[in-house]
Amino acid sequence: MFKRVGVISKTNVENIDKVIRQLIDYLDNQNVKVVLGCKAAESIGSKNCIKRAELALYVDLIIVLGGDGTFISATRSINKSKRDIPICGVNLGTMGFLTEVPLNDMYRVLDNIFVFKKYIIEERMMIDVGLYEGDNLICNETVFNDAVVNKGALARIIPIKTVAKINDKEHVVAIYHSDGLIISTPSGSTAYNLAAGGPIIYPTMDSFVCTPICPHTLSNRPLVIPDNIELILKLEGESEDVMLTLDGQIGYRIDESNTIHITKSKRRIKILTLENKNYFDILRTKLGWEERKIRNIQC
Repeated sequence: MFKRVGVISKTNVENIDKVIRQLIDYLDNQNVKVVLGCKAAESIGSKNCIKRAELALYVDLIIVLGGDGTFISATRSINKSKRDIPICGVNLGTMGFLTEVPLNDMYRVLDNIFVFKKYIIEERMMIDVGLYEGDNLICNETVFNDAVVNKGALARIIPIKTVAKINDKEHVVAIYHSDGLIISTPSGSTAYNLAAGGPIIYPTMDSFVCTPICPHTLSNRPLVIPDNIELILKLEGESEDVMLTLDGQIGYRIDESNTIHITKSKRRIKILTLENKNYFDILRTKLGWEERKIRNIQC
């Protein structure tokens, strides 16, 4: 049972202070200790808070009030803590594929969690991204959504050599001449990957997708990769102003001296959701796949 719940929120949302105060009252009535992230505390004029990066160390569950960016920030807190606590996302944004619970449905969901104990914990795959300069490891990050190699301000095509390592043997996939390359998890497939024309992957699958951004060769198409393959990315030739961006939140400038190694992570993110949740309902609603109503027109 969840005895200590952390609350992370966006701040630039209308009436967010009211939402947070009502949530605190609800959790107090359930005999649950509330631990606020600093932005949530700031919204209600409180200084009693814990930094978002450390919050997962002190709680059994994190409730996210915001959009998918806020949700991803919470996953980074959990990854840094090395704990396996679940997240429940309440959508205050527009799309919200990760923050699945609409605000107007929040207390029905919370009742199912705290009163009726009718919920499931869904595990989502992540990827480990290692950035090297020669043989030196510059960074090693666990990523929930995507790793993106893309250009900066200059409108130049980037040549990216992509190699698949299978059973210790390296196989060249392609040299993508494009604006960049997205390596996305199933959870991140509805983000930048989808906007770039990549496929939607069911979020509990163990695979990831490699999607070129505006490829110069039209036959370069998105490629779904099984989770036991390591991808190795390297810039071919001199390329200026190129970035590696992880989860849209941290970035590293890279050049032809760098290699990027991407593998399935041993860690997983746990998302708390309702037993009767249907992912296809989420897709249909968020992407406007509602059935068209045909009017009967009389002549």
